[in-house]
Order: sequence, then C-alpha cells, then structure tokens
Amino acid sequence: MLKVTRTEIIYILMVLSFSNIYAQQCQQYQPIRITTEITLDGKLTESEWQLASPITDFMEIGPTSGANPTEKTEARMLYDDDYLYVGIHCFDSDSSGLVRFFMDRDFSLGNDDGISVQLDTYNDKSNGVMFVTNTLSARFDAEVSSNGDGFNENFNTFWDANTVVDSTGYTTEFRIPFSSLRFEQKEKTVMGFRFARIIKRKNELITYPRCDITLNNLVTNVSQEAEMVFSDLKTRKPIYFTPYIIGDFSQKNNLNSSGTNYVSTNNSFIRKYYSKNESFDKVLSNIGADLKFGITKNFTLNLTLNTDFAQAEADGRIINLSKYAINLPEKRTFFLESENYLNFSIGTNTQLFNSRNIGSENSNIVPIIGGLRITGKQNGWAVGALSMQTTDVKAENVVAQNFGVVRLRKYYGRFGSYFGGIATNRISTDSNSISNQTFAVDALHHFNDKWTAGFGAGVTYDNNVSRNLGKNTLINLFVGKNVSEGCSYGFNLEHVGTNFNPAMGFINEKDYGLTSINAKKRKKITNSKSLNFWSINSTFEYRWKLQSQLTETKLVNLGAELSWNKGSKLGIAPFNYKEDLLFSNWELNNHITVPSAYYHMNATNVNFY
Repeated sequence: MLKVTRTEIIYILMVLSFSNIYAQQCQQYQPIRITTEITLDGKLTESEWQLASPITDFMEIGPTSGANPTEKTEARMLYDDDYLYVGIHCFDSDSSGLVRFFMDRDFSLGNDDGISVQLDTYNDKSNGVMFVTNTLSARFDAEVSSNGDGFNENFNTFWDANTVVDSTGYTTEFRIPFSSLRFEQKEKTVMGFRFARIIKRKNELITYPRCDITLNNLVTNVSQEAEMVFSDLKTRKPIYFTPYIIGDFSQKNNLNSSGTNYVSTNNSFIRKYYSKNESFDKVLSNIGADLKFGITKNFTLNLTLNTDFAQAEADGRIINLSKYAINLPEKRTFFLESENYLNFSIGTNTQLFNSRNIGSENSNIVPIIGGLRITGKQNGWAVGALSMQTTDVKAENVVAQNFGVVRLRKYYGRFGSYFGGIATNRISTDSNSISNQTFAVDALHHFNDKWTAGFGAGVTYDNNVSRNLGKNTLINLFVGKNVSEGCSYGFNLEHVGTNFNPAMGFINEKDYGLTSINAKKRKKITNSKSLNFWSINSTFEYRWKLQSQLTETKLVNLGAELSWNKGSKLGIAPFNYKEDLLFSNWELNNHITVPSAYYHMNATNVNFY
C-alpha cells in the first residue's frame, strides 16, 4: 500500500498550483479565423467580433505604475487569409474630453488620445513593428528593435485603421495585411503582441499584457509581449512595381554684355551623362523603376534602376555647436525599408554602414545607376545584403563606385540576445583610387529584461592608409542595467584607432579612448496625491587621445528630477563640470574663431516642463 505523507501532499499541491499559474501566464491568445468580409468602419458590428475573446486585463504604466486603468479597454482579434483585424473599444467616461489634434501620416506621438498595436512577427523577443492611430484615424508606423530600445519611425508600410467616437468612448479597427508582415510560415505561426493606450487629459498610459512595472520602455518592450497563434497562415509573395518619369524646366534671364537687354537661357530634363548623345541621355536620365518581390517565403528582393529620390524629405536645419560631426538621418524610402537588417552600430557614435554615403559625395549629388537588396529571417538568422552602383561626376572629380554590405545576426534566448557580424566593401569601378573594406563582429546578451552586456570589434582596410592592426581597429565593451523604477547603471569602454576608417559608415572622431560611467535612481512617491516620481542621476566620462595620451575631455554631471502625476517635471542639475581640449582653432564662421586651448566649464541648470 502506497503511503503519502502530509508534507508530500503539500508539496504536490504547491507544484500543481505553480504549474497552473505558469500555464495561465503562458496561455496564448487564439484569434478567430473568419471567411466573411469585415467592413473597416470602426463599429465592430459584424457578429464575428463577438466570437473573439476580449482582452481586458490592461495595466497602467503611468502615472500610477501597475494600477488598474481608470477607463476600461477591450481588444479583440480576427484574421483571414489576407488580413489581421484588430478591434479595440476604448471606453471613456467623458468622451467629450478626448484630445484630438493630428491628422497627418506619422503624426507626433503622445499628444492625442490613441491606441497602438505592436507585433513581434518572428516571435524573436527583440524586434517588431508598431501601428498607431488616434481618434481622427491618423496613422503612424515604426520598426522596433533591440527589445524596444531601437525605434525607426521613418518606416512605412501598407495598413489601414478607422475610428468612431460615441458617447461610450471610441472604437478603432485595424486592418493589417499579412503581405506587409514578415514571418516564418509554419502549421502554427506564433507572434508576440502588445497594446498601448494613452488617455491624454489624465496623462494616463496603459498597456497589455501586464509585466514588471520597473522595466524600461514598457510601451515598446518586445520580450514581455503576449503571444497569439495562427493556424496554417500562408505568407504572401507580393510584387510591387513602381516605374517613374520625371521632368523639369528652368529659364534664366541674364543681362547681355552691353547691359541693354536680357538674354533667356532655357534648360529642360536634367542629364546624368549616361550617354554622349544628349537626347538619348535625357531619356535615360529621367526614367527608372523600383521592383520588390518575395523570392522565398522569408526573403524579399528589392531592385532599383536609376533610383529617384525626388520625393525624399529635406533635411532639417541643425546648428552644430560641437566640435564633432553630426550624422544626419536617412530620408530616402529605398534605404529606409528594412533598415534594421543592415544596421551595425558599435561604440558611442559609430555606424559601420551609413546609407547616406551612397549617392552623395563632397556635398554633390551622385547618380545611382541601380542596385539590389535582399533581406529576410529564418531559423533565428537575420540576413541583409545590399549592392549599389553609382556613376561618375567628372565635373566634380567623383569616380564611379560600387557599395556592398552583408550583415548577419543570430538570435537566441528569450530576451532577444544575438551575435553577428558585418562586411562592407566600397571600391571605385573605373579606377583604383578607392578601395575600402570593413569587417566587424558584435554580440548583445540580455541576462534578463534589465541587465545587458555587449561587445563589438571592427577593423578597416584602406588602400590610402597604412595597415596597422592596433591603429585600424575599433573595440567597444559595455554593460548596464536599465529600469524605469529603481537603480540603473551603465559602463562603457571604447577604443578607436588612429587609422580606423569605415568609408561606408560614419564616425565622428578617430584616435581616442573613452570610459564612461552613469548611475540613476528613480523612485515612486507613494504618499502623495499629486507627486509621481523623484530621481537622481550622475555621469562621469573620460576621453583621451591614443597617440599623444593627452586628455581630451573630462565630464562630471549630477542632477535630480521631480515629476507630477499630471505630467509636469522639474529638473535641477546643480553640478555640471567639463574640461575640454580644443586641439586646433575652431572656426564657427568667417567672423568667430574659438582658439585652441584647454577649457574648464561649470554650469548649473534648472528647467521646468
């Protein structure tokens, strides 16, 4: 006869209890598969919506972290062969108080009432896409990377949303084509998802699913997303073909040599000098096309011919009052798509691939003959490859060049850790004047959602620079803890050699070593109805030149901040001390020059928002 002691019974019950809790936490949402058409009217009147299980267990992020929201939110999801439908009813006890201003695409976030849907389509716990809309049905989309720390708001894809406001609040319907998403085709496809809602007049931000309130970037956090399962979901291989033709006309009126009359000079259709025949060259120079299609279920090929950037947004005006170069953001659509697949950033201000180097040199526009890009992800491997060919501009002594880059990442673990590498090649194709290659490896390990450590190392080879392994390398080490409540820490160590020259990337300075340490404590104020958080922070940075061993910069900052539940903030930085060595005279303009010297600076700052 089997005898079971009282202690063993208690142990078994504890195991079953914890198993049940774990099963509830890991339960996956099952969107309802439908065959009927859903009208995107923001009303959720179709009977299929009532078949879907409602998601209601939202959590307040702020101002009271972890509390139940003051307004109820219900979310449901459906899907068919072509679309994912998300219906969200945002109840509001005072719908007349909704804040609604913006109607433009990629509107400014955080100023309107609205709702967001974030999808981790590969369920890699690190990367995703975010879709945001407000009560005026404006749309904003972005790529999220590095478990929410990376945010590419220049990303755009195809999707729709419609919102209707009534006495109970507002209802939003999202329609997201599966052809706009990338995922691995399986019998059961698992994706992560997160919702976030802002109730602007209350300064209240809520999210689903519930998670540790001390985590950073709770709105964009990927590793703690809930999961949903699709059955027999088929990937699409869309083909997008975009031809173009452009034209221009200009007329200049100049005084003749005698000053008695104006002489008109007309010019139409720019030339890129692909051909010596002027008429034929004007035709070639002003037509082109882009082609995008899926070569497999997980990989996409983009082709471009005589790439046109006529619709690219102009750069914003930036006044640079530092001694370091500024890396302006990419604005051209062709390079923005799948940007994260090719991105490789190590150190404080270094990018080993910077697409702005393609098509521009010495402030001159350089015509791009064409190119291709392949991006995709399978079995945890993220792959990106690109090759672009430019023509020469003889008037500006710019030679024809080929730009090539290959980027690999292997993701592992449940927090989006990865290791990978990159290789770039920039060579002149009609001479031997340019030959530059970069090779680098990197690794990012998340111990959990708070502690992270990383490593990056790269080396460059340039036909115009002598080779010396120590001088041609960059090495970066960092470790840190990042939380929204509690103590955060960061340590960074960097070495950039004298001859390190990533010709396809961006680096604002060479020949330096850098050590930086930062610490911060942020605490919730629990015994006040109006105050929210207090925080204190400190930063120490030491930067020196490798060759001369001269100190370049010393920086020590101490600060504190107090925030209110309504959103106001008071910041005080009583001690900001900096020593900075200017190695040569710095000409701000023709009339102002800062002489080379070692400068000592003190500052005290107070700001209120």
